Amino acid sequence: MKDNPIRFPGLVGIMAANGETYQNLADILHTSVSSVSRRMNGDVDWSLGEVKAICEHYGKSYYDLFE
Repeated sequence: MKDNPIRFPGLVGIMAANGETYQNLADILHTSVSSVSRRMNGDVDWSLGEVKAICEHYGKSYYDLFE
């Protein structure tokens, strides 16, 4: 079995604490759930604009959510 550590644990944690899903994140970013999923899985990099929008939405820094 392949070990798959959680990517972006800060983002995953704050989403869970706020009861939000990939759909909520997709709505914030004006994109699809599959696009969010690809980014959360590390298949596609986040754009600077996406990171900024997510940080603003949660009132958190890049380091809180993506490090």
